[in-house]
Amino acid sequence: MTVQTVLYFDICALPIFLIILLTVVIRKMTQGITNRLFIMLLVLSAVTTVSDLAMELICRHLPIDGWGVFGASVAMYFYFLTQTLAILVYYFFAFAVTGTWYRVRSLKKQLIVAAPYGIIALLLLSNPFTGAVFTVTAEDGYSRGSMIWIVYAITMLYAIVATAYFFSNKRYMTLEKLVSLVSLSVLIVGSVVFQYFYPQFLVEMAATAFAFILIILFVLRPEERTDASVGSLSVGAYRADLRKILEMKRHVQIAAVSFINARQLYNYLGEENYTAYISSIIRQLDTLFTRERVYFDIYFEAPGNIYVIIEDMNYDVGDCVKRMYADIARRSEKEVTSGERLIPRVCCISVPDDLNDFDELIRLGQEFSAQIPEGSLYNKASDIIASRDYGIMSHMDQILNRAIAEKKFRMYYQPIYSFERGRFVSAEALIRLTDEDYGFISPALFIPAAERKGVILPIGDFVLEDVHRFISENDFSELGLEYIEINLSVAQCLQEELPEKLAVLGDKYGVTPDKVNLEITETTSAEIGTGIMETNLEMLSAMGYTFSLDDFGTGYSNMQRVSRLPLKMIKLDKSLVDDMESEDGLSIMRNTVKMMRDIDKELVAEGVETKEHLDTLEEFGCHFIQGYYFSKPLPEEEFVEFLKKHNKVSA
Repeated sequence: MTVQTVLYFDICALPIFLIILLTVVIRKMTQGITNRLFIMLLVLSAVTTVSDLAMELICRHLPIDGWGVFGASVAMYFYFLTQTLAILVYYFFAFAVTGTWYRVRSLKKQLIVAAPYGIIALLLLSNPFTGAVFTVTAEDGYSRGSMIWIVYAITMLYAIVATAYFFSNKRYMTLEKLVSLVSLSVLIVGSVVFQYFYPQFLVEMAATAFAFILIILFVLRPEERTDASVGSLSVGAYRADLRKILEMKRHVQIAAVSFINARQLYNYLGEENYTAYISSIIRQLDTLFTRERVYFDIYFEAPGNIYVIIEDMNYDVGDCVKRMYADIARRSEKEVTSGERLIPRVCCISVPDDLNDFDELIRLGQEFSAQIPEGSLYNKASDIIASRDYGIMSHMDQILNRAIAEKKFRMYYQPIYSFERGRFVSAEALIRLTDEDYGFISPALFIPAAERKGVILPIGDFVLEDVHRFISENDFSELGLEYIEINLSVAQCLQEELPEKLAVLGDKYGVTPDKVNLEITETTSAEIGTGIMETNLEMLSAMGYTFSLDDFGTGYSNMQRVSRLPLKMIKLDKSLVDDMESEDGLSIMRNTVKMMRDIDKELVAEGVETKEHLDTLEEFGCHFIQGYYFSKPLPEEEFVEFLKKHNKVSA
């Protein structure tokens, strides 16, 4: 057989390894133990192939003199070292890909697994003196040594044991994954045996390359396991790995990181800049945990949740959080020149000690930030689980279904004061829920839960109906009221029948559009562009309904959008009012009021609690005041009595 025919297998294998490696890098499959071990396999296999080719080319195309002997010998040492090391890495890969890496995470266990490879290393170290594995001479070229069979035997041992391990853990894999992984072992063993008896056919690396194609297609599956936009494992991979952890009854820690202002920053930066920002944070976290010498995997869930599964139960996540926060802050300063940064909250969950239910773990990771004290950076899951709010959230499906079926919701009204008229001219309608088992439940808990669970529309329908009833049953002119403000959710704004629904309610209760002002949040306004939401706002505006923008100052408002929307009023968030204690906050409020007045928007300051704030806002030219300085939200009957008393209305 010609030299070219012998080399064909290696020549074909090398570009396959390089293409797969390039694919892995381009698709950002670099996070996680499994991916990193696979990358090591690719690199070692590529080096093995190059070494094999180099030895063959030197021995067959160059003079076998002193330098030729030296070059061929070096190539063969690289070949045997990388080829056998790749088999060892493949054995470790078997633990990682089956989700059982915890079984070999200790150094002692890894040394035990690597012990047979130590025999190969000793043989290669002594080979210059013994020629036990191979020799390269000017007279005979390359020749096998008497103990080369040991190298092949250990190689096959690792491959056979890995195959047995795959079968023993087949319940953790799909059939196609099992077949693909076993094929690598079969191809390695078969090609090693074949090449041992027919050394002129260099088939081993070609067979390995083919097996790697199967693994990248059916085992690692980057489209399923990798979030290429940010360069981490995906939320789908997190869910799959979490199920496997629970099934195996493994003990791990999960560091759940929630960026509470992720959506606002996404709207502010735009998709490209935001994903680049998140990607830089994930790289920073990867560096941090690598430096901490723990085994971990990082997963991302849009818009701003990161999960880190940590294998070491003794690792102190709380001690690491401060360094994590400092790293994120530094990355923010580098990546976001505007000074805006993500605000993280961290929760450490011990599995299964804290929780051993899949749905509960997913929910806690997504929602814990809403159940911790404001400003709290780090919390333990055990503390959150023991809280009343967690008990409520755990039974929220039952609570909401019961509230909708039995009409447990009640409307409260918070008065809004007009400086110009010197009286209360409107109120914001606020929904409240009191459950028979859990008592009062904050809207901050049940409204987001209702949106996630898809029951916000019947709740929104209740609000619209009950407020229209309230308006119809009271004489607005006698009470001094002009309109009631009703909050609209994003889901309601996306209903094609929303204008018709309001028109039907207006006819049913005899309520004209001028008595209703519809509130949309900054988040909702950011979604308005074209389509149903834009059409609804235009139709409702044409019908005579007015709009206000709620929570102004909590997000990243685009003033061009604010001026373009059919808004009558802008409601300044409580955070802007609270910031008036500082000179900077005072200046921001003064300029905000001036800017809004310049574009002919009426202003409502929310959350006013002190006489000093009231006087300052009146001085700045704010139109309306809403807050505890005048009144907390009141039930319907108490609200009517409040108006009769403070608006000087006769009984």
